[in-house]
Amino acid sequence: MKKNSIFLVFCLFSFALVLPSCEDILDVDSARYVTVDDNEPLSSKDSINNILGLLRGLQNVAERYVLLGEVRADLLDVTVFTTADIRQLSDFTVEATSVYANPRDYYAIINNCNYFINRTSEAGSLPTENVLAHAIRAWTYMQVAFNWGKVYYFTEPLLSVQDTQKEYPEYTIPQLIETLIEDLEPLAEAVYPNYGTIYNFGSESLFFPMKVLLGDLYLWRGVSTEDYEKAATYYAEYIDQKIITGNGNQRYTISWSYENFVSQNFERAKPDDMWSRCTVASSSPELITAVQMAANASEGKVNRLRENYSYFQSSDLINDLWDDQSYLLHYVSSTATTDYYTTGDLRKQGNILGNVTITDATLTNADPVSISVLTKLYAAEHILINRLGTVFLRYAEAVNRAGKPHTAFAVLKYGLGPETFMDDAKIPRTELADNMPYITIFNTQKYTGAIGIHARGCGDSAFDINYTIGTDNEILDVQSDTIRRVEDLICNELALETSFEGNRFQDLMRISLRRNDPSFLAKPVATKHKEDYNRIYSLLSDTKNWFLPEPK
Repeated sequence: MKKNSIFLVFCLFSFALVLPSCEDILDVDSARYVTVDDNEPLSSKDSINNILGLLRGLQNVAERYVLLGEVRADLLDVTVFTTADIRQLSDFTVEATSVYANPRDYYAIINNCNYFINRTSEAGSLPTENVLAHAIRAWTYMQVAFNWGKVYYFTEPLLSVQDTQKEYPEYTIPQLIETLIEDLEPLAEAVYPNYGTIYNFGSESLFFPMKVLLGDLYLWRGVSTEDYEKAATYYAEYIDQKIITGNGNQRYTISWSYENFVSQNFERAKPDDMWSRCTVASSSPELITAVQMAANASEGKVNRLRENYSYFQSSDLINDLWDDQSYLLHYVSSTATTDYYTTGDLRKQGNILGNVTITDATLTNADPVSISVLTKLYAAEHILINRLGTVFLRYAEAVNRAGKPHTAFAVLKYGLGPETFMDDAKIPRTELADNMPYITIFNTQKYTGAIGIHARGCGDSAFDINYTIGTDNEILDVQSDTIRRVEDLICNELALETSFEGNRFQDLMRISLRRNDPSFLAKPVATKHKEDYNRIYSLLSDTKNWFLPEPK
């Protein structure tokens, strides 16, 4: 790209920590993050403080992770109270002057990571904090690429006007993925530091696990079976490290009891809910990565999604998907085994914290409006980035595309454990014959009693005769048909399990690009816009319209 262009871009970005403003770039005495001649290696204390500074930088983009990933997708809808700038995200009418079109905060993080990586590398070693910065930089670059369709890629810190006048490459998503894989692969086995508890938040949950990042990169690249096998391997190894003892899915369910079925008391009764807690609690073993926000404004940057809960509601599409699921209680008594069925995925209830009635006198229609408060957007001070259920589903996505659809479906319906592997009706021998480590890793005592992700909200799904890969009207004789059908089920499960967490638009985009089918994304998103379906569908049928405009 042209030198003048990169200078203009970085002036617009006005780096928050490294380069406070374009004017400050020209002032050698300005209070910058680092001076050009300051080349002393960072001390251990400096390294830790700088990592905490990078984490603070993530606070500036955390809300946007949710907004850009959910408001533009099919599961999260706007309300009469939604502000114009957020409504533009939903309508795909964002202008270049919008705050959401400006990636400056992302590039500020990247530039600070570059500074930190270069300074710690100069010390002649690769300390653990250096690896953390590589991970933060990679995740941030991925967000820029997924939201703007391209990135300006640089790995040296920009510390002066002269730095901004150099030529830097502009990478597409595939080009960035290739570059990040090369950067992170040598760091795959790196051990992160443990800083203990930071304001009642375990420091290990503030970082991006290297193996999860690499799994995501290979899943996105997906140019060969080997890519999907590598993705599955990294996900499996991370899951196995994360789950120390016992089954990691068993406890995270929301369920009806036998008494509910006896009394048929479903309308007023509340299910036993461990699932919603695992999605919002900072102490949850399910949690992988979150951005810690301040408890109140006097302490720092707060999670404004909580105070703006009235801006958002679940879409009809996700409500219908939850309602269309079958719930099963497989009840075993001393005399008989009985299957009790009812309708509805209980994760719908788990996603609703409660209902409030709001009257806004500024609206033309000042009648009271009932709003369902969404648990994931309101109940936590932090902003969730990743958790174990998400990684299990991405693992299933990778395994499916690696040519093992029944194994992938087992992640949804049965869970992977010794009992599943011993049953040919669940996973055919042909999918297990090659003894791939990313599968056999789950065939140990630790995973005894594993349950499927679908069982988190749909009861004893392992026994549900209606929850299958095919239907009575489908004949799946071709392997590719089976893989596509399982991928559809995985995509649905991603909606049922991870709605409102910031992943949805990227999930739709990844699968749509893999299939070379823009309608896979366009149709569900347009369906959310009932009165504007044709415009949205036509717009999103062209992939260039998936991305935000460059700022002006």
